[in-house]
Amino acid sequence: MPSLANQILASIPENVTVDRGALVLSADYDSIGRALKQLVANGKLVRVGRGRYRKFGGQATCSASSIADLIGQRVRRSRRNVFLRADFDEFGSYDAVGRALRQQVQSGRLVQIGYGLYAKAELSPLTGKPAPIVGIRTLASEAIARLGKSVEPSRFDKAYNSGLSTQVPTGRTLTVNARIRRRIGYDGNYVVLQPA
Repeated sequence: MPSLANQILASIPENVTVDRGALVLSADYDSIGRALKQLVANGKLVRVGRGRYRKFGGQATCSASSIADLIGQRVRRSRRNVFLRADFDEFGSYDAVGRALRQQVQSGRLVQIGYGLYAKAELSPLTGKPAPIVGIRTLASEAIARLGKSVEPSRFDKAYNSGLSTQVPTGRTLTVNARIRRRIGYDGNYVVLQPA
């Protein structure tokens, strides 16, 4: 009978990313984890994300700087303002993409607006610090839409728009149709998310 590592390699097709939970093997969870870790250390598998693996393609892996270049090109060419970490998974392993994203944040091309959420940025003429190119409300709405949820105006916006209130809303409160536990914002300014 082949070893557990060989069984794992045989069950992962070429150029396909596989979730750890999709591996059907006659071994316990911890043994599979140890075997996956060993295969990554030996360079036979690449960890693409949390619990996601693919076979090492044999090509030289990209360095963090070239992954950062690829990310920079994609960000410049995209019409989106908000990016998920998963948008860049194909460029390298989970850790390498994380390092490249940190490089982009340090260089001021991206701003992290939440866990796994990034926004296009440019230097602010007022503060000289990197800031998103669109407002926080637009960023939050786009980020929530990218996470598969829908956004509605808050009750403050509805009351103001219907004439029931004369208090002008701040625009930093959004109503979401599902529970979101992430904080979305930057530089200490966060959007308040209300359940629908």
